[in-house]
Amino acid sequence: MKRSRISYLILLFLSFVYIYFDGGFLPYTLFYIMLSLPVVSLVYLLIVFNTFKYTEKLVKREYQKGEILDYTLQIHNITPFYIAYFTVYMHMEGQMLIKGMKNEHLTLKPFSVQEFRFNVPIQYRGKYKVGISHIEIKDFLNLFSFRYLPGETKQIRVFPRILPVEELDIPYVRMSENEYLSQNKDVGHTEIRDIRDYRYGDGFKKIHWKLSAKYNKWLIKETNSSSEKEFWVLLNLSKMYGSAWDVLLREDRTVEFLVSLARVLLNSGFNIKLCFYRSEQMCLAYSGNNGFMQLYDLLSFIPFDQNVDFNDIMNFFVDSMPERQSVMVFSPIVDEKQLDCLSKMAANGHDVSLFYCDVEDSEIKNEVEVALEKELPELGIRTIDLLKNIAVAENGYWQKIS
Repeated sequence: MKRSRISYLILLFLSFVYIYFDGGFLPYTLFYIMLSLPVVSLVYLLIVFNTFKYTEKLVKREYQKGEILDYTLQIHNITPFYIAYFTVYMHMEGQMLIKGMKNEHLTLKPFSVQEFRFNVPIQYRGKYKVGISHIEIKDFLNLFSFRYLPGETKQIRVFPRILPVEELDIPYVRMSENEYLSQNKDVGHTEIRDIRDYRYGDGFKKIHWKLSAKYNKWLIKETNSSSEKEFWVLLNLSKMYGSAWDVLLREDRTVEFLVSLARVLLNSGFNIKLCFYRSEQMCLAYSGNNGFMQLYDLLSFIPFDQNVDFNDIMNFFVDSMPERQSVMVFSPIVDEKQLDCLSKMAANGHDVSLFYCDVEDSEIKNEVEVALEKELPELGIRTIDLLKNIAVAENGYWQKIS
């Protein structure tokens, strides 16, 4: 547009020079034509801007990862004019989510319709703006432009996929409840181990009614039985850096595996304590099918945006844990500091498992990878690479390599 304006001003100046040195009918005609062209072009732009129409069609607003998104965009030119400069800008989130969706530079014929249809599988969980961000229309001289903003921003919510049991190839899924409880069969199952305040998700059966009435607040009794059937899950919500695709893949895989594993454990009668940091340390308790739905809703759209060192968060929760707990750590990115905290947890008698996607880039990255593969298992710490034997297809899906 800048070049068009400069070109127009040069032509206007030359037409003025023409009448200055050689006045007459033709020079003045050219000069007045040059003066009137921007006015005519602006009137044209006003007509086009106020008469064009478009329609967006989105079948639904909520999806589960893997479902098909059906989006249709139609642009109507109902005027007898050509629209030479018509640009449709799509939301960047939608461009990342939907393969082939991009900004479109169009030339619309008189009384024509342009249609764009996207029928593609959704690749990642989260909230996304899709469709038109804004439309820019320019006059035929490319001197002026008007921007049109849609009255409504179309946003969809994509819930994480729940993996089938056979893809959760880890010991917890293959271990029966009786096998797990027999590990501590020498300890009385009904013996009260601890009294604590009520946390969201605790069942009524765990309430200590006499003490609750005495102190006028809900108090929960922790028994050896409840401890044996309980998993502590530490989730790393630290902000990740790198390409947008890599970040989305790590976040998606971490949440996808966590909710899938949680469903199996909760349906098998185990309890889960989910610990993470969002402005403050949080520890939420879940049990049963209702607990899974609460956890699923929470993790479906939880952002990975914290700037706090996850090692400090781990140390905080480890210090507050009772002895001999089953702990699962979900950390998309692992560094050497986390390995030290995991070793400390194992030394304190906890049964520790680490679920990760990648190792942080550093000078000792190779050493950390060796520790994950050999040294931690020797300490009794299970390490599960969530991306191992998994490839990303062209459409963005995780596919298991046979």
